[in-house]
Amino acid sequence: MNKRKFPGWAIALIIILVIVLAAGISVVGPYNTMVGYDEQVTTAQSNIQTQLQSRLDKINELMPAVQGAMNQEDDIYKDIAALRSNTPGIQMDADGNMTIENNASLQDLENADAASSQMLRDINVAVEAYPELKSTDLMKDFMTSVEGIENRISYAREQYNEDVQEYNVYIRSFPHNIAAGLFGFSQKDKFEASTAAQNAPTVKFD
Repeated sequence: MNKRKFPGWAIALIIILVIVLAAGISVVGPYNTMVGYDEQVTTAQSNIQTQLQSRLDKINELMPAVQGAMNQEDDIYKDIAALRSNTPGIQMDADGNMTIENNASLQDLENADAASSQMLRDINVAVEAYPELKSTDLMKDFMTSVEGIENRISYAREQYNEDVQEYNVYIRSFPHNIAAGLFGFSQKDKFEASTAAQNAPTVKFD
């Protein structure tokens, strides 16, 4: 009794299916990992924005007192006004309150970081020039809050850059770079704080 031979085309089809399945498995794993890393970076960027907004909120609270005490012709006053109204990524409403734009880009956050850091330094100069500002409860609360906010901003920057590095290394490594190219995952830029912003601003009272 002759054994029925398995058709050649069926064998070929099975081989093709096995190859396709193996290729799919080899792509699905890296794809899911890249999605996870991408979400991690997105969350880290949102955390930077949240902490930068906290800095702006404290400046918003203080600005009426600072503006009320300062001479509007002073260069520091003009510098603060220009930064508040002309910084990409920062919006200012009719009441003068600053917010970071929704869906701000990394560049917008870098601009907001640099501008708000400079505002703090200008406020420090104003406090020295207008001693009456030092004695206000608002200023004392501001001084206390700034240190904590700056520490959180510094941590958020570092965490973001660590997450970006982990993501970039993964998508550039073989064979993950193949899946990255197929699905459009590209390298991300690290957060680059300005030279001034890298040093946490402080408000002095001495």
